[in-house]
This record gives sequence, structure tokens and C-alpha cells, in this order.
Amino acid sequence: MDHRLLTFVTVAEEKSFTRAATVLHITQPAVTQHIQNLECEFNVSLLERGKRSVSLTQAGKLAFHQAKQILAHYKETKRLLDELLYGDSGSIVISASFTFGEYILPYVLRRFQKLYPQITFMVNIVNSDEVMHQVQSREADIGIIETEFSSENLKVVPFAQDTVSFIAASNHDFYAGEVPTVEELATQTWILREKGSGTREVAEKALEDLDITPAHVLELGSIQIIKGAVEAGLGISVLSNWTVRKELSLNTLKLVNPESLSLTRSFSYVYLPIEWQTKTIQLFASCLTEISSFQLK
Repeated sequence: MDHRLLTFVTVAEEKSFTRAATVLHITQPAVTQHIQNLECEFNVSLLERGKRSVSLTQAGKLAFHQAKQILAHYKETKRLLDELLYGDSGSIVISASFTFGEYILPYVLRRFQKLYPQITFMVNIVNSDEVMHQVQSREADIGIIETEFSSENLKVVPFAQDTVSFIAASNHDFYAGEVPTVEELATQTWILREKGSGTREVAEKALEDLDITPAHVLELGSIQIIKGAVEAGLGISVLSNWTVRKELSLNTLKLVNPESLSLTRSFSYVYLPIEWQTKTIQLFASCLTEISSFQLK
């Protein structure tokens, strides 16, 4: 690996020679020397040095983009060779949407670790849009999303179904009958995830299908916060049944689905369909399909 490129990328990301030295576990003069050597080789200034931080020049922005790709290719090459030499070992970076990542993925990882103890993993929990971005930019090897998606660049494989429901606090009595009417639902405050979330997408589709225009929408960025807000009586929401199993059993939340509501969606895993696919991705995808399908029954 060209350590000058790694140093340059780290300085650019940290916006500081000092912080880059700490991250890389080298001295600050060594960081400065790497950057100067790189700038000398390219015969161009890559960084603007400020009093408190550094920023990329126009040439630096181009070099940063290319350097990130070079480092990603190096990492991928090393992993492929490790797998060739050592078999079921190596590492994998997994990016997962909030519903799957927080409530289902731990069971998958437990099974995966038991089957392949030599494989290490790192997990990023972000919304579905960011999952796809991380896979496309090679920041993650495989992603798990909860939204409809098609792409020429990514392979999308549905592997499990999930049921989504309207939920309210158990002591919420906004409707008169056994199930709420569309009109009663429309008067409520709806507590929804942020744009770009698969849960937000399915919620908006459900409201559109029922011709509901919410009187008020409160947007929160976490499933746990949404559940707490619903339990506190701030409004009602749309969440995966998987995420509210505990609250339903404890009777702090209840389902308030109108008779006409039927919400299902697919969980899918996504990856870059490159020629030399790592074995760790294949093993994890196989484990993902088997375990999560069982857990969701």
C-alpha cells in the first residue's frame, strides 16, 4: 500500500495533520513528509493549510476521490487473497437499515459468528438510502434495505417478508369502534421516520392508499424514539411488527389497523456484482437468508 495516499485521505477526512497523526499512530512530521512527497510527485498543491484546519484544493478533491478508490481496491484485493490462502476467514462490512439492523441482524450475526468464527465483521446502522450509498461507494460489502429499489449498478436480492402496522398507545382511545376509520386516523398526529427511510416510504404509501392526509406529522430519526413518543401519547405511527413485539406483549402499544389495511414489504440484501465476489459475502448472504427467514416466521 502507498502509505502516502492513506495519509492524504486521513488528513482530508480529519481536516487536521495532528488528528491524522493520532489516527495513523505516526508522528506529525511523518504526516507532513508524506503529504509533501505526494504533492511533489504530482507537482500540485493538494491541501490548503489554515490556522486551525486544512481543506482540499480543487486538485486535492480529484486526488481524494481517486485515492479512496485505490485504497478500497487494495483492501478488496487483500481480502480476496486472504480468502484464497486461508479459507473461511477474513472480514466483512455490513450496512443495514434501522429496522433490520437493530431488531433482526443481531440474531443473524450470532449465527454467522458461530458458523464462521474466523470471519470478523463491522456493522453500520443507517437508513436505506445511506445503505445503498455505502455499498455503491464500497464503504460496505453488503447492505440490507427495507424499501423497493432497483439499480443497474447493484444486485438486489429480496430474502424475507415483513409486516408493517399502524400502532398507538394502549390507553389511546381516539376511535369509537373496534377498529379506527380512515377519518379518525386522518385527525391524528403521525410520528414518522425521516425521508430516505424504508419505514417512511411504506408509511407514505399506506397513507396514500387509504387517502389519508395527516393533520400533523412529527418526524423523528429513530425507531426507539418513535415508540417512546407513541407510548407517551404524542401520536400514532407506522412500524414493523418485528420492532414492537416487546411493547405489544407488555401491552404498552396496540395495533390500530383499519380493516382495509394490509402492509407487507420485502427485506433485500444488496451488493456490487463484481467479477471476483468475496467468499465472505457469499457466506453471509447464505446465512442471512436462512436465519432471518426463520426468525420472521
